[in-house]
Amino acid sequence: MLKVIVVMTIAAAAAAIGQIFVRQGMQQVGSLEAFTPVALMGYFGQALSNPSVVIGTALNAVFYFLFLASLSWADITVVLPMTALEFGMAAILAVMILHEAVPSLRWAGIVLVILGVMLITFAGQETV
Repeated sequence: MLKVIVVMTIAAAAAAIGQIFVRQGMQQVGSLEAFTPVALMGYFGQALSNPSVVIGTALNAVFYFLFLASLSWADITVVLPMTALEFGMAAILAVMILHEAVPSLRWAGIVLVILGVMLITFAGQETV
């Protein structure tokens, strides 16, 4: 079980950092305003060629490969909830790097989700 906890913590960190990179890249690309096929192709072409989006996407791929490995070791009812650790990590990084304001109620929700993950993880030790 320790292996799953360590790997999923690394996976969640990779995903959280990846989301920060994707957000930075999309801030550089700008908002999607037109929905014609040509405009969509141009917009997503810009997004997919943005270095921050590419790095973020690669980190999200790292998350997914670690998630797959974890599924080979433990039940999905244990592994899948552990992906929610990303919420807390991403919120902390968003405040530190993106200077986002996170309201108290949102922090409370994140804490409750992480507490739920801990309950599921400890209960999952019996099935691994």
